[in-house]
Amino acid sequence: MAHELGIDDVRFVGSNRRGFRRALLNYPAQLIRTIGLLMRRRPRVVFVQSPPSYAAWTVALYGVATGAAFVIDAHSDAFERARWTRPEWLTRFVARRAVLTIVTNEHWAACVRSWGGTAITIPTIPTALVIGKPPPMKAGIKVAVVNTWADDEPLDEVLAAADELPEMSFYVTGRGDGVAGLRRKIPSNVSFTGFLSQADYHALLAVSDAVVCLTTRDHTMQNGACEAMFIGTPIITSGWPILRDYFTDGAVYVDNTPAGIRDGLRDLTGSLGRYRREVRKVRVRRQREWKASRQALTGKIEARLG
Repeated sequence: MAHELGIDDVRFVGSNRRGFRRALLNYPAQLIRTIGLLMRRRPRVVFVQSPPSYAAWTVALYGVATGAAFVIDAHSDAFERARWTRPEWLTRFVARRAVLTIVTNEHWAACVRSWGGTAITIPTIPTALVIGKPPPMKAGIKVAVVNTWADDEPLDEVLAAADELPEMSFYVTGRGDGVAGLRRKIPSNVSFTGFLSQADYHALLAVSDAVVCLTTRDHTMQNGACEAMFIGTPIITSGWPILRDYFTDGAVYVDNTPAGIRDGLRDLTGSLGRYRREVRKVRVRRQREWKASRQALTGKIEARLG
């Protein structure tokens, strides 16, 4: 987003270490650093991602104190998890103060509007991705599985499907420390890549014949599937309305069961040329839509600044 909007000053006030206990230590320090950064830089416009909602609260406080405008980039968790929505009165107040809240679909846009806020729907931002070097891969049909060990990713079901597709090789992303917690035996045609740099991860998507990106939660955009679309690789994703509406073509929608995933992969790889052509056409349409959204976004900010 920063690249597409011409924003040069991008700051990440955070830590690579995660977990509840770590957050108790990190958040107070990040609060102080964020306030210090804002007061030193005195920006007239701030884009802030939520979650964590505490970051949006901090920026809203800065906006009240200085009159600065701010835009919230709200991901699905910002609406679905109680730890990010409580207290609700404060969440609604911050949404009303924001110039805009960027959401991934109309469901969350309606939620923001019901709070008295202004929302704009931008499912994702089509952009050029840096391609690095993929991990070692076997010959034959290659399937990339986007995995972050999140609780809405049906990885066990993907492994069960892979067990029935010995002619395909599966490459599962994500840090290696989650492998020990798997309940299912890992099939011989499945490899775990471990953590990949962003460029190498993009290379994996580029050389794969299909990218599997699934979620058990409705109203949840799949960024991994969007990245596959930007690169031009066909997609296997869940059959939620938000995903069907956004990808439309170049994707096979499955019901997150082993049989559904297996049949979806067979369907896609059996007509690979057609799906590749379709996903590239969708990419062009989404690029046009983003240009219109960018104009609406910048127009709202300019109007707020006068």
